[in-house]
Amino acid sequence: MKIQHVHLLTDHLAKLEEFYGTQFGLPIVERQSQSFTVKAGRSYLTFSSTHISGDNPYYHFAFDIPSNKIKDAKSWLQSKAISLNVLPNHSVEFVSSSWNSTSIYFYDPAGNIVELIARHDLRNERDTSFHANHLLSISELGIVVPDVVGVTERLTRELSIHVYKGSVTENFAALGSVEGLLILSEYDRVWLGSNKPARYFKTEVQLEGVRTGSYTISDLPYFLVCR
Repeated sequence: MKIQHVHLLTDHLAKLEEFYGTQFGLPIVERQSQSFTVKAGRSYLTFSSTHISGDNPYYHFAFDIPSNKIKDAKSWLQSKAISLNVLPNHSVEFVSSSWNSTSIYFYDPAGNIVELIARHDLRNERDTSFHANHLLSISELGIVVPDVVGVTERLTRELSIHVYKGSVTENFAALGSVEGLLILSEYDRVWLGSNKPARYFKTEVQLEGVRTGSYTISDLPYFLVCR
């Protein structure tokens, strides 16, 4: 499964456009009065202004980076005065032996929990110095649900996707493949790499490599388009 396009809301549109377009150097491919879209590798990320006063939406999403570039990514972020989030073990790196991956986390100006993840099972090493082109894709998107097991059963059945490497519990599940994952989180569970509880906010996502169609999740503010 691949994540083609993610559409999120924000109370901080101008700050995010400056952050992703100028500070990060991602190309802005569309700009309107109430939204903008950047391209990150093969994926697109759109932010639109929320019209709900005091909503202050925030999300969790991850960008894949080359499997040999986690050290360079840390230096790149630090050169841009972006502070890395410190984990409970006092490290800024999260190493997953089951996923064979290494991740770092930080907040963007809207408080989104952003992850850069090097997946060592992918043969995508790069020799050049780290830059914006090393954000290869949006590879994870957090989806907050009240019943992780129930939604997992429904999505695996309706979208014909799989639980990734057995990653499912009562409050967490990863659905998809090494190339793209929907991260299901129980409401109020604290997102890894942050101190923020998972909350419901409107989310639209386009997926590739699953059963085609359009899907919603109960009465939650999510819309999935699968091609």
